[in-house]
Amino acid sequence: MASSMVHVEHVTKTYPGGTQAVRDLSLEIPEGEIFTLVGPSGCGKTTTLRLIAGLEEPDAGVISFRDRRIVDIAQRIFVRANVRNVGMVFQSYAIWPHMTVEENVGYPLKLRGVSRGRIREQVAATLQLVGMAGMEKRPAPLLSGGQQQRVALARALVYEPDLLLLDEPFSNLDAKLRDQMRVEVKLLQHRLGITVVFVTHDQVEALSLSDHIAVMNLGELQQVGKPELLYQHPANPFVRDFLGKTILLRGLVSARGADGQVAVGVRGADDCVLFARGYDIRGFTPGQEVNVAIRPEDVELVAGEGIGTPTSAIGGTVEARLFMGERTEYRVAVPDQEPLLVYGRREQMVDEGGQVWLRPHGQNIAVWPA
Repeated sequence: MASSMVHVEHVTKTYPGGTQAVRDLSLEIPEGEIFTLVGPSGCGKTTTLRLIAGLEEPDAGVISFRDRRIVDIAQRIFVRANVRNVGMVFQSYAIWPHMTVEENVGYPLKLRGVSRGRIREQVAATLQLVGMAGMEKRPAPLLSGGQQQRVALARALVYEPDLLLLDEPFSNLDAKLRDQMRVEVKLLQHRLGITVVFVTHDQVEALSLSDHIAVMNLGELQQVGKPELLYQHPANPFVRDFLGKTILLRGLVSARGADGQVAVGVRGADDCVLFARGYDIRGFTPGQEVNVAIRPEDVELVAGEGIGTPTSAIGGTVEARLFMGERTEYRVAVPDQEPLLVYGRREQMVDEGGQVWLRPHGQNIAVWPA
């Protein structure tokens, strides 16, 4: 892992009224990466970002940038936001409507007493970087949502901050523009080598953009790691269900292997035994009721008309079919289970009411206590 840009140590923040937004949070954010704080609304991710920015003061804990301590409540150290050299893009963009693009982007330099000539040079270079070259004189009210987002990004980058903080910057954009901006921010971060802390509740944004992800819930850290680690090896059911879709199957443990694998017989499918990894440190015992968790993309859907029972398959009936473009999604009713949402190939069409078989496969099947 790269050297650390930000250290957060045992930080707690409680708002008036007793709402504890952040509870004893410790994080290490690597330098030169995109680090994402993700979780549902009210989980404490935006508060954490504001604590790093200096817009909030914690009740306890320490925050350091590289080896410089900028917050230490016990030692009464609190470095103000305006001297932390941090750039921030808010969810609302906060573009000033009475200014042109050039004036908006150059305003932080003007506050710092930079000369007019130098401001013009820096603004032009930064607008070139975000794909807004030639729009210096355009009034802010004439900008599209995507252009406003780029201006806000340029304004946060123009004074060359050590750290860039992004608070759900794509939430006001349409789906196609969000996809485009995700790619452009990732490419921009690669070119600049800047450390980015990104806040979102969107799991797709978190998985696609991040070098590392921290999942939060109710002010507490649930798991930190690379996107593929959190997706394939979640530390608890909350992380499992928040990042990506999950199919849960009820079953009974039939055997436990020395390698940590657990054999589970699936309820309602007498011939289906799945081999899964166990995450409960107490282990599992034969006959124990458990849930088997599988990602929808790890389940093969086979039309069931006119064929025998496939090996280790679960029979069901299609309740609904949804054509999604790149794939077809099916809601399948299975005996002794909740209805399951599974994926089929785009060219594969099974009518509603049709019989199907579901065959789980892959190495990412997990077992959890029921």
